[in-house]
Amino acid sequence: MNKNFRTAIHLTTLMLSTALSSAAPAAEGGDPGDPVTWRTPEFNTQWGLAAIHAEYAYMLGYDGSGIKVGVVDSGLDITHPEFAGRYAEGITFNPDKPWNSVAEGHGTMVSSVIAANRDGVGMHGIAPGATIVAVGASDKPGYVDFDATNYGIRALVDQGVRIINNSYGGGFAGELSAEQFEAEMPGNLSAYRYAASQGALLIFASGNAGGTESSLLAGAPYLFPELEPGFLAVVATGPSRIANWSNRCGLSMNWCLAAPGGDDVERWDEEKGEWVWANPEGNIMVATPGGGYSRKTGTSLAAPFVAGTAALVAQAFPYMTMHQVRQVLLGTATDSGDPGVDAIFGYGLVSAGRAVRGPGKFDWGDFHAGVPDGQSSWSNDITGQGGLIKSGDGVLMLHGYNTYQGDTRVDGGVLAISGSVASDSFVGEKGTLSGNGVIHGNLDNAGAVIAGWGRDGGTLTVEGDYRQRAGAGLLVHLDAPDGTSRLDVTGTAAVAGVVDVKVPPENYKGDGRHTILSAAGGVTGRFEDDCGCYAFLDLSLAYDPTTVYLDVARNGVAFADITATPNGAAAARAIERLGLGRSLHDLAVTLDAGTAADLFGQLPGEVYGSTVTGLIENSQVIGNQMNDRLRSTFETVGAKARLIVATDDLTTGSTAATGQSGAWGSAFGAWGHTDSDGNAAELSRSTGGLVAGLDGLVYDDWRLGFHAGYSSSSFKVDDRRSSASSDNYHLGVYGGTQWGALSFRSGLAYTWSEIDSSRNVLSPALVDSLTADYRGGTTQVFGEVGYGLQAGSLSFEPFANLAYVNVHTDGFTEKGGAAALSVRGGSDDMTFTTLGLRLATDFDLRTAKATARSLIGWRHAYGDVTPAVVQAFSGSDAFSVAGAPIARDSALIEAGVDFAITPAATLGIAYQGQIASTARDHGVRADLAIRF
Repeated sequence: MNKNFRTAIHLTTLMLSTALSSAAPAAEGGDPGDPVTWRTPEFNTQWGLAAIHAEYAYMLGYDGSGIKVGVVDSGLDITHPEFAGRYAEGITFNPDKPWNSVAEGHGTMVSSVIAANRDGVGMHGIAPGATIVAVGASDKPGYVDFDATNYGIRALVDQGVRIINNSYGGGFAGELSAEQFEAEMPGNLSAYRYAASQGALLIFASGNAGGTESSLLAGAPYLFPELEPGFLAVVATGPSRIANWSNRCGLSMNWCLAAPGGDDVERWDEEKGEWVWANPEGNIMVATPGGGYSRKTGTSLAAPFVAGTAALVAQAFPYMTMHQVRQVLLGTATDSGDPGVDAIFGYGLVSAGRAVRGPGKFDWGDFHAGVPDGQSSWSNDITGQGGLIKSGDGVLMLHGYNTYQGDTRVDGGVLAISGSVASDSFVGEKGTLSGNGVIHGNLDNAGAVIAGWGRDGGTLTVEGDYRQRAGAGLLVHLDAPDGTSRLDVTGTAAVAGVVDVKVPPENYKGDGRHTILSAAGGVTGRFEDDCGCYAFLDLSLAYDPTTVYLDVARNGVAFADITATPNGAAAARAIERLGLGRSLHDLAVTLDAGTAADLFGQLPGEVYGSTVTGLIENSQVIGNQMNDRLRSTFETVGAKARLIVATDDLTTGSTAATGQSGAWGSAFGAWGHTDSDGNAAELSRSTGGLVAGLDGLVYDDWRLGFHAGYSSSSFKVDDRRSSASSDNYHLGVYGGTQWGALSFRSGLAYTWSEIDSSRNVLSPALVDSLTADYRGGTTQVFGEVGYGLQAGSLSFEPFANLAYVNVHTDGFTEKGGAAALSVRGGSDDMTFTTLGLRLATDFDLRTAKATARSLIGWRHAYGDVTPAVVQAFSGSDAFSVAGAPIARDSALIEAGVDFAITPAATLGIAYQGQIASTARDHGVRADLAIRF
C-alpha cells in the first residue's frame, strides 16, 4: 500500500450538484401522535427523511435532544443558521485546521444531515435537537489526516461522545490481512479498539467506488471481530434503488446498513454539453459554508442518516448501551434486496420510525434491558435466537407479538406484556411480570406476577405450565372494567406463596365470588392465607380441581371503629351511611386500617369550626380598643397614650382631658395558638389592623363615640393541611362615665368578615384540593366597672368586665372533588367575665417623664367553649365537626411604659398576653399621643 493511502484517505462523497440560492420557509414541527403534521415543506425538502420514516419518530417526541454526535471531518461552519444552538466546543488536532474552519465544507454538509435546525428554513437534520461535536481532521480539500482522525476519535470518547460519524474512507474491505492492516495503520486500529472498549459506536461511510465491498475502514471488523459490536458501515441508496456509485456491503454485511445518499440517474444536457442529474431532487439537501444550501450525493451523506437515527434511539432509550443502539438500528432496518442479511444492503434501509420503537431482532445473544426507572415501551415484533433479560427498577412495556427464541427473564422492575412472547419466562425475586398478553411457554414465578393491567383488569394467559414458588406473589384486581383480573393457564398450575388482592374503589361491587386462576391441566398446592389487609372486607380463597376463587364479603367492622378522633368518627359514620355505589363509601371500604384512619382524619372540615374560635378570640382586640379609648379620655389608672386630635381647648397632661371631643386612631396586632384537645388539631392565628374613632362629652359627665376599622386575620390548622384568612370590617359605638374614683365603660361592635378557606386532602387513597368563600359576622357587647385607688406614687384600679360575643357564619359548599363539603350556616356565642387589677406609676427618665403600667387578670368563659359546624358530603347525612376549643380559664397580663418624648407628644409601648393551659395569645402595641 502506498504512502499516500497510509497518511490520507479520500472523503467519500460525490460533489455533483447545483447550488440552491434560497429555500422556502416551513413550519417548525407537528402534533404529537400525528405523523402527517410533521411532513412540513422543510421536511419534504429532504426526501430521505420520509424514506426512513423519521416523522414517526418525531410524532413520539424524539429529536435527539440531549445527545452529542461526534463528526470527524473537515470542521464545521458554526455561523450557519442551521447550527445555531446545535454544536458544542469541538476538537482541533492541527491549529492550522481548526474544528470550526469554513475553508472546506464537507464537515458542514455532513453535520447538517445529522442535526440542522428545525426552524422552518431550508432543511432540517434527522436529529434536529442533537448537538454536534466537530473534529477538524482535514489534511487538504477532499482528504483527512489519519493522525487527526485517530486523535479526534479518542478525544470524542474521552468527552463522553458515544456516537461518532466518519464520512471518509478508501480501498476495499479484505484487501489487507489483519497483519498488514495493523502494520500499515496502527493508529487507526488503536483508536477503534479504544472506542470499542469505551462503548462508543463508530459509523463509517462505505465508499463511492461502486465496488462489491465496503471501504477498508468500514470493513475493519472483518479483520478484527472484537470491533464489530461498536461498528456500522453504511451504503447509499437513491429514492428507488442502491446508487450505482456506492460500494456494497460485501464482507461488512453483518454490520452494514443502507441509507439515503443521493440518486444516480443522469441525462445528457444538450445546451451544457455534459451529463447532469436527471432528478436533482433525488439528491441530499445539505447546508454549505456561508449560509447556503446545496444538493449533494455520496455515502458521506448516507452515514449521517444512520448517525442521526442513532441519536434518536439514544434519546428514546437512554438506558441502552451504544452496542444495543447498534442492534436496534440493524434489527429494525427495512429488509432490502434478497431476504435477510445480504451482501448488497446488509440488514437493509435504516428506519428511524421503527428504531425508536425498540429492538426488532435479538440476533446477538440475550438483550439486557436495564431500565433504571420510569417507563419504556417497545412495540416492534422481535425475532431472533436470543432472549430478553429485564433488570433495573423501571417498567418495560412489550407491545409486540414477539417470536424470539431465547427465554424471558425478569430480574428487576416490571416487564409488562400486552402482546406476546414465544418462549419460557422466569420472574426473579426482585422482578414483576404483568399484562394481558400471552406467554407461549411456561411461566416460573419467584417474584411477582400481576394478572392483567392493574386497575383495568384483563387476563394474562400462559400457554404452558405455571409455577409459583414459596415467597412469590400473584396480584389480582377485583371487578375491573374488563372483569376481575385473572391468570389463565393451558397446562398445570403448581401454586404456593401469596395472593395479593387489590380492590380499586371504582370497581368494588360488593360481596361475591371471583375467579382469579384457572388451569386446564389442574391446580396443585395452596396459596397462603390472605393477609387481612382490608379493614372492612373479609377475603378468602376457595379451590376446585382446575380453579382458584376469591370470595369477598363485608365484615362487621364499622368505619368509625378505626378512627382516632371524634371528628374523624363523625365523618366516617356519614360516609358509611352513603352506601354502596357512592365514591367515598366505595373508596373507604377498600382501604386498610391505617390508610382509612388517616383519610377519616383529613376529611372533616375542622378548619371551619376553628375559624369561629379565632373570630371569637380576635373580637377581644376590638373590645380592648374601645375600652382603652374610654380609659384614656378619663385618665384612669394605666390608661395608654393614644393618637389624638382634639377639637376643644386642651388641658395639660399626657392624654385628652374629659372635656375634650376628638378623633383617635390605633394600630394593633396579635397572634396566638390553641393546642389540640385530642380531637381538633392545633390552631395558629394572627390578626392586625387599624381602628379610628370620634367621641365627645354628652350630658356633662358621659362620653359617647363610635369607631370604624379594618383588620386582616389568618387561621392555620397545619396538621389538617387547612387554612383560612379573613378581611374584617369593624363598626361600633362606645360610652362611659366616671363618678369620682368609680368608672363605668361599655361598648357595642359588629364585624363583617369575608373569609377564604382552603384545605388539602393528601392521603394515599385520595388527593383533593378544596376551597370555599363565605361570610361571617361577629357581634360583641361589653361593660366594665373600675375603682381607682392611690398609694403614694402608685395608682391601682381593680376592675370587673362582662362581655358577650356571638359569631354567625353563612352556609356554603366547597369547590373541589369527592371530599367537598356542604357546610351549614350557624351561630356560636360565648360569655366572658374578667376580674383584674391595673397598676401605674410615674417616674423620671433623665429629662423626660415616663409612666410604667401593668395589668393582671383572670378571664372565665361560660357555656360551650368548643365551636362546632354542621357539615355533609354530597348525598350524606349531616354531621357535626368541632373546632379548636376556647380556653375556659385564662390569665391576662400586660406590661408597658409611656415616654413623654416632647412636651406635646407621648409614645406608649406595651406587651399584652393571655395565657391558658391550652392556649396562648400575645400582642405588642405602640400608641402615640400628640397634643396640638
